[in-house]
Amino acid sequence: MRLFTFTNIRVGLLFLALLFAAFYTLHQYRFTRSWNKPLDVVIFPINGDGQAATQSYIDKLSASDFSIIEQWAAREAKRYQLFVSKPVQVTLGPTVDTLPPVLPDQQNPWQTIGWGLKLRWWAFRHTPDDKSNLERVRMFVIYQQGEEGKPLRHSLGLQKGLLGVVYAFAKKRQTAQNNIVISHELLHTVGATDKYDHAGFPVFPAGFADPGHKPLYPQRLAEIMAGHVPLAPQRSEMARSLNQVVINEFTAREINWLD
Repeated sequence: MRLFTFTNIRVGLLFLALLFAAFYTLHQYRFTRSWNKPLDVVIFPINGDGQAATQSYIDKLSASDFSIIEQWAAREAKRYQLFVSKPVQVTLGPTVDTLPPVLPDQQNPWQTIGWGLKLRWWAFRHTPDDKSNLERVRMFVIYQQGEEGKPLRHSLGLQKGLLGVVYAFAKKRQTAQNNIVISHELLHTVGATDKYDHAGFPVFPAGFADPGHKPLYPQRLAEIMAGHVPLAPQRSEMARSLNQVVINEFTAREINWLD
């Protein structure tokens, strides 16, 4: 009986690769939920429409444009008495020249899984530095001019792989709301779930910043995983900046800030 056939070797290598991937993913899961030290978050800008105005916006970006994310996370961590006072550390990475694969508007579960694998492979090939991705989150932010009154594509955050793809406006007046979207997708990578319905309205009570407030409406703040401030039944508006956004207890439990 031949043990070392080509087929057996190939199956063995595949098994080892899957085992490595499983341990890699498990380590990422445990590390990102321990909150023993700041979680590194790197912003990789991408020119999503090829326009000169978009490139000009990207060229003017600096780390200070994203410092509010660190400040906001630290403020929220203090409310929950988290062990680490600065839960995230955000840096601005180099520009990426290639667009990631796009999730189809209409997809079945297999297509979604396939897209996730393609995205992880794309990120492996196109991350423009040689640093380890084992303990950091990569946020690929695709900047575009966009059209007035028309939303951009839906942004996404993946817990497996610690990856985010954010579609953002390349306009200074949108920077504050761009940071809300980046923070929302960042929390997806550490286990948070969406808290809005199919129409985009925050679900009660998980999508409300203060579900126990009397009267319930209008709310003053938005919950990060809903992104909108509920003003009345089925009426809400997007938060203007992270100063108007909180992490409620539902999300805090999902990301292991609360038992």
